[in-house]
Amino acid sequence: MAGQISAIKKRLQTVNSTKKLTNATELVATVKLQKYNLKTQQNEEYAKNLKRFIAAALAGESPETESNPFLIDAETENPLYIIISSNSGLCGSYNLEILKYVEENVSKDVPIFAIGTIGYNWLMKNNYLVVKKYDELEDLQPRILNQLINNILLLYTMYEISEINVVYTRYVNTLTYIPTTMKLLPFTMDEDVEPGDILLEPSRDEVLNRLIPMYVSSQLYVAFLEAKTSENAARRNAMNLANKNAEKLISELRLNYNKARQAAITQEMNEIVASGRR
Repeated sequence: MAGQISAIKKRLQTVNSTKKLTNATELVATVKLQKYNLKTQQNEEYAKNLKRFIAAALAGESPETESNPFLIDAETENPLYIIISSNSGLCGSYNLEILKYVEENVSKDVPIFAIGTIGYNWLMKNNYLVVKKYDELEDLQPRILNQLINNILLLYTMYEISEINVVYTRYVNTLTYIPTTMKLLPFTMDEDVEPGDILLEPSRDEVLNRLIPMYVSSQLYVAFLEAKTSENAARRNAMNLANKNAEKLISELRLNYNKARQAAITQEMNEIVASGRR
């Protein structure tokens, strides 16, 4: 009986320690979720404004045959994919869903830039063509973002790749986040652009060659922020569920502990009464 009580007590201590960890992780994830969600909203507005400027530039006088490399389809098909996952676990099915989406939608023969340790390890294990790895990212510092953008734009303008796509988890709300693909280049407008009398200096192509890379950079940053928002929403939900399960288990263990103690006390009293009768 004493051994049973001791075992339950140790189990109770272990579950309590685990609950402290999951509770702290949930609080941190909640703070990060709010931070990344706010950043996403701010940068989405910036990206929309950039797109308005690009639309204005496209509305100006344009050549009969488009020659700007950011606007035309390449002759060869060799798309590049930037795949965003997380650096750590404890976020439910977040990484599982994005990697399942990759398995169904991305060929193993196309070049991949992997952001996130978990995604990188999975891609390498499954023989995907990973040409660049970024695993030190948390807030996607400007220096690293610029390096990433410069790398992919160089490949694109040298016609070594035909498209630039980013695969990430789009944030809808705290319970819904959807793996999706965003095409960054070639650049396309969602709606038709009406021609207008707009004078561009120094030239249409020079204006577009400045604006479009800025827009691509902003869109990639928005995708990263949405992925981080989704990751922390998933982590908060997973830890919240873990906390509830821990509370339920603690209640059961306390009940079993009290029952075992009561049984031990009853047994001791019976032994005392029996020895007194002798």
